[in-house]
Amino acid sequence: MAAFKRCKVCGVPVRVGKDHVWSSDGTIAQRRDRDHRMIFFDSEGIDALFQNIEQLIGMPIEKMIIESKARATAAYISHLMRGIRGPAARVVGLGRVIQRVIDQGRVMGYGDINMVSFSWKNLKIVNDVSNPYSLPLFCGDMRGSVEAIRKVEGTVAYEQQGPGRYVVTAWHEAHASELEGRLTPKRPPRKQGDIAFNFCPGCGVPVEISQFKWDTEAGTITHEPTGVRYAIFGPAGLQAIFDELERELGESIPEAIIEAQRMHVESRMGNQWKAIGGADLKGWLRGWLAMQGMGNLRELDLVDGVYRARMENPAAPLVLLGTAAALFEFMTESKGVLEWSVADDGDLSFTISPAG
Repeated sequence: MAAFKRCKVCGVPVRVGKDHVWSSDGTIAQRRDRDHRMIFFDSEGIDALFQNIEQLIGMPIEKMIIESKARATAAYISHLMRGIRGPAARVVGLGRVIQRVIDQGRVMGYGDINMVSFSWKNLKIVNDVSNPYSLPLFCGDMRGSVEAIRKVEGTVAYEQQGPGRYVVTAWHEAHASELEGRLTPKRPPRKQGDIAFNFCPGCGVPVEISQFKWDTEAGTITHEPTGVRYAIFGPAGLQAIFDELERELGESIPEAIIEAQRMHVESRMGNQWKAIGGADLKGWLRGWLAMQGMGNLRELDLVDGVYRARMENPAAPLVLLGTAAALFEFMTESKGVLEWSVADDGDLSFTISPAG
């Protein structure tokens, strides 16, 4: 396993700031590909969100999750391999590319990943992973790696070896994809922002990131004040999953996704959230959301018990709405009625008012 150099000022792995840019518009992007957006998000809630969705709609969605993440990962790996030219050079450099992806996964909070075996001839990769940030998303990462290297369709399978530990195998095997051509991530237009971060002078990440603890051996990132696990990943795959669910099952799906996220956030509320926001709720939320790359909270007003908000450059709007609904109920100790819309320019607007 590679040794990860840490910033002498804030203690965050240097690679985090080297590979990512926090912008004043509330987004995080890969430094070498500013169109590739990322979020720094609660990873414990990802699988809980998926499970809640399955419970609400009464059907499994794992296949859609893996397919979508595979596409996003294939695009990323292809970008890494642009400088490797010629068949011989690709073979020589392939081990380095795979190891770099594994190391990157540890830094980004994907879990304790170890390559068990790799066959160039058969293009078969076997990884052992403990406590993955999300098992279906990790499987998508594996399949996407295969598809990027050989420019062919891949297959992935996993087998549980113990609590939180899996052997995940990806290989080249063409298959008929029911989702072919339908899971193309959308890229809503971005608006310029005016968010001012206080950046670490040592590595260039927002100083708030120092609240998180990186355990690169375990491949985890933990928010120390709350004990919640986080990871850095792309939101486009999540949105593609949501879009496909709505296309297949109808217009009631967005509300089911919002409710699934509300259920998860509600289950996590505790005393550590009592001081959330303090006196300056808007300022705190705006900075917290921007630090996560979730967008730019432009407006937040409370009038007669009704919250009204508008957000530019929102990442995964349905997840944001479910989180907002849970926060409203936690802070007011009452159920809320949510109304929302996404404008043509991408702005997310919503109101939450007390029920009854």
